[in-house]
Amino acid sequence: MFKFIAILISITSLNALAGEEVKLGVLGNVGADGFFSPKITSFTIEKVEPNSPAEKAGIVAGQKIIAIEKCKIPGCPASEAKELMRKESGEILQLLLENEDGSQLPLKVTMSVW
Repeated sequence: MFKFIAILISITSLNALAGEEVKLGVLGNVGADGFFSPKITSFTIEKVEPNSPAEKAGIVAGQKIIAIEKCKIPGCPASEAKELMRKESGEILQLLLENEDGSQLPLKVTMSVW
């Protein structure tokens, strides 16, 4: 098992008109298993960037992402998670978060350039 830090989870697409990258705006600790086809084992939010789509949606440090769209964590292939998070400005990203108290929070994030 290996772990890596995902800085400003910008696993998203380019906005063709503005030429600027659409980002979620979080700093997270992502755990993964596997080398050639890694699967995400955990994703904990460590920091939320000011004025980012994540902050506007109400995401806070300490929460865990337990699903991206319908891809559950642990077990979501990293390549699938990356593709699911590829959104254009104005599109919606659906996340399922787990709060520190164990409660779950479904959240829709409107992606934008910030």
